[in-house]
Amino acid sequence: MVTLNPIFSNGMVMQANKPVRIFGKGQGCVTVEFLGQTKNATSQKEWLVEFEPQEYGGPYTMTISLDGKKTELSDIYFGDVYLLSGQSNIQFKMWERKEPADVYEGNENVRLFTVDRMEENTEERWGVADGWVTLTEENAKDFSAIGYYMSQELAKNGHKVGLIACYQGASVIQSWLKKEVAQRAELQVENKFADHEWFPIWNDDGVLYDFMLSKIIPYAMASVIWYQGESNASVDEARIYLRFLDALTSSWREDFMDKDLKFIIIQLADYIERDTEGWHLVQKAQSEAQKKLKNVKTVVCRDVCEVDDIHPRSKKELSMRIAKALLG
Repeated sequence: MVTLNPIFSNGMVMQANKPVRIFGKGQGCVTVEFLGQTKNATSQKEWLVEFEPQEYGGPYTMTISLDGKKTELSDIYFGDVYLLSGQSNIQFKMWERKEPADVYEGNENVRLFTVDRMEENTEERWGVADGWVTLTEENAKDFSAIGYYMSQELAKNGHKVGLIACYQGASVIQSWLKKEVAQRAELQVENKFADHEWFPIWNDDGVLYDFMLSKIIPYAMASVIWYQGESNASVDEARIYLRFLDALTSSWREDFMDKDLKFIIIQLADYIERDTEGWHLVQKAQSEAQKKLKNVKTVVCRDVCEVDDIHPRSKKELSMRIAKALLG
């Protein structure tokens, strides 16, 4: 049986001005009708059809025939799509800021797709089965705080903003790499940070790549926002963290079929309980990333975030910086 990837659903936001890729799995015949064009594919295991880049706009409809069974998707827009990935500080929700509910604002131009995570009894309100969710006053509390503030700012230009939430608290960077990439000789270290052992379910090489990231490849997007490093703060890992970032950015660009895909790297804030050599070496690597890696910008947050919490609650000013970096 041939199937459609779940990211393609009613209300989806697709990246403007980049190739439009529709894909799925299974064995069978596929026909996609979209924007007055028809594309066909015959699949043995995985399938993909590609349309020409499109300008901002919508709403549109798409008809997909899977082995003769037709499905129509509606309310589709072309806007700007951003992948939120990393660990707990980008996963950090609006409700965790402990602000009153009356400060939340909905926005018809902001939509979110959440990739299922490995944790049982997760606090995630949505997952793949919910499809694309529009930001409302009622559900804003469950948005990533960075995603919420950042998208509100970016949506001021009137275009749709699509957020893809693909993150896991306490995750190591090796888990977000293909296993064969993570196991390259130049990425091997003897001493790893404790999170490798404390959260073994998702911290083996390639685990989160396979379970989460691979589910959305090669969906087109404007940029990746990467906020991670707390779980790689051993001295040995921190010394080569820039190599990890190089492997991540280059391999993800290949996977997403976008050699110029932009990355925003968020530098860790200072944290008084991790005033260690490893922590500072990770910060240094993140700072150097924009100078030494292609199409990467580093966003500094140490001057706008608390130092007494590994999960700083002040996310708004940081999010404004991320939005500025994305637009610059």
